Amino acid sequence: MKSLYNIEMKTCITILILLCTCKNLFSQNKIEFDKFPFDIETLKNLSYKKDSIMPTFIDDKFYYINTKTNKKISDVGFHTAYPFVGRKSTLIKLDDNFGIIDISGNVSVKPIYKIFQLWHTPMRENFVALCHTNNCSSFDVFDLSKGDYVTPGLGCAEPYFERERLISFKGKNKKYGVNKLDKNYQNENTIIKPVFDSIYYIKRNLVIAKKNGKIGIVDENNKLMLPFTYSKVILSTENPDLIGLKINSVWEYYNLLRTPTLVLKSKFECRNIGGIIINDGFGIYKANDKYNILFKDGSSLNKNYDWISDKGTIAIDNNKVYIFGNDKKPFLYYEK
Repeated sequence: MKSLYNIEMKTCITILILLCTCKNLFSQNKIEFDKFPFDIETLKNLSYKKDSIMPTFIDDKFYYINTKTNKKISDVGFHTAYPFVGRKSTLIKLDDNFGIIDISGNVSVKPIYKIFQLWHTPMRENFVALCHTNNCSSFDVFDLSKGDYVTPGLGCAEPYFERERLISFKGKNKKYGVNKLDKNYQNENTIIKPVFDSIYYIKRNLVIAKKNGKIGIVDENNKLMLPFTYSKVILSTENPDLIGLKINSVWEYYNLLRTPTLVLKSKFECRNIGGIIINDGFGIYKANDKYNILFKDGSSLNKNYDWISDKGTIAIDNNKVYIFGNDKKPFLYYEK
């Protein structure tokens, strides 16, 4: 069943585009992403899992192959082809138009669309909006999981954000303290006087702050949870319960879910901690101008790469593009 959408839907899709593109890539390393025959942001969204059927670049086109036999499932090649990530269908591109292919190799929707946009709102993660022209006010919506057109309800889902009752403030002495809001998030009561040089982060009843030039953690009663002996801090945008603290040349990574609990010690300074999709992946670090993934057991990938995506699902090295999905074994997706 086909479904066309009005300007209200276009507004919703535009918001999704902005949300998708505003997030910076982890490292640039002078890689010219626009020279690839695929969209790197789309590949990032469609690479969190490897299937038995995967697209790979052979003789100037993408073909879908059976990874167990290494044979093509069809002789039809595409200018661009994306992974299925456990779904029945995925996106392809041929002659500057986008279409849909199923996991058996059948083109279920002919390449007749000029633009597309993946959806990321709850209950719509499998949807892709497709448009016949570059500038349009209506979209066809396809469910990649079911393998058919759908008619979702209008409107964008409203996100939920956890609110903290502890908030920092700056005192007359130019130091920082902590106030606590009542249960209605209104009236403030000072629970920690302004004694800190700065406050980096407040999570539930824990305060990560700097005092006398060193970083430590106290609770809402100003009880010391981790001593003020650390020189640097890493905060996670992917998992707010995770932080990294540096002491001398060692990074200590903690979980703040209840009390600070040590997760891992490493010499590596990681980014995107807690956001790595590969099984037991922890964070991404830089070594010798290249990048690698640190795992929870302290191990790393077998080699370093020129670039690794923010969730660790894709890596690029010497113009070769690899897909990790959710395991450590790289699959060669593209090679110039």
